[in-house]
Amino acid sequence: MDFFRGLYIIPWSKNYISISLDVLIVAFLIYKTYTTLRRTRGIQLLLGVGIIWISGSLAEYLGFELLEWILTNIRPALVFAIIVLLQPELRRLTGDLARIRLLRLFFLKPTFDLDPIVEAVRVMSQEKTGSIIVLVKDISLKDISENAVPMDAQVTSEVLQTIFFKNSPLHDGAVIIEQNRIVCAASYLPMSSSVEIATLGARHRSALGLSEETDAIIIVTSEETGDITICYEGEMLHPVKPLELKALVSSLMTGTRRSKDESLRKPKEKDTGVSI
Repeated sequence: MDFFRGLYIIPWSKNYISISLDVLIVAFLIYKTYTTLRRTRGIQLLLGVGIIWISGSLAEYLGFELLEWILTNIRPALVFAIIVLLQPELRRLTGDLARIRLLRLFFLKPTFDLDPIVEAVRVMSQEKTGSIIVLVKDISLKDISENAVPMDAQVTSEVLQTIFFKNSPLHDGAVIIEQNRIVCAASYLPMSSSVEIATLGARHRSALGLSEETDAIIIVTSEETGDITICYEGEMLHPVKPLELKALVSSLMTGTRRSKDESLRKPKEKDTGVSI
């Protein structure tokens, strides 16, 4: 409130540029925070915090001294509660900020040979082999790959199919590919907290969860139907035909096509890959 009261005494003729930039930056941050939290349980927590904060102001205005004392002592703890309880959403928010095009100039341009990846996905789709393949772009996944099985192998269709073979000890996890090398296998991805995809299987939920926090492109094949799904920037493209897979991934990799421009449909099947 002090900020808005102060607007009346600011000499606009001297400060209108800085004031405009200040308002635009704050509005952008509020918008990004809302779009990040609107489909998660975090929005419910923020609404609860807002109610407590407003109740404290009303108690002060109406002269409810006991209620005001209680809420005044609770308020400082709300900041720490938000930081602790909204860790996934805060990581997703910082990831969204890192996707700004201007900041991408400071990242190493990713390079991929998509032919062996597309071939492996096509075969696994036909054979109904469940898989998750992560293509790293600008945001590093080092924190995830460090807890997986390291490989540092060349990307070939045969290697990918061997990893996700049903009896393989590495099939129950995601493969992370960075700079055209298989960095690791059997990696565990963060689950999406979106309430809209609660009926989806664990593979699709974890793929969507990673896409919400990073700019990676995640390709999923269902072990029930063999359908191919691509998760990118918190959206799901499903089903994707094998013939259009390479062109679609290439366009997402170069940024010439946004996932939200595609026809988005949630997978109808429930993937039973419960370990991912």
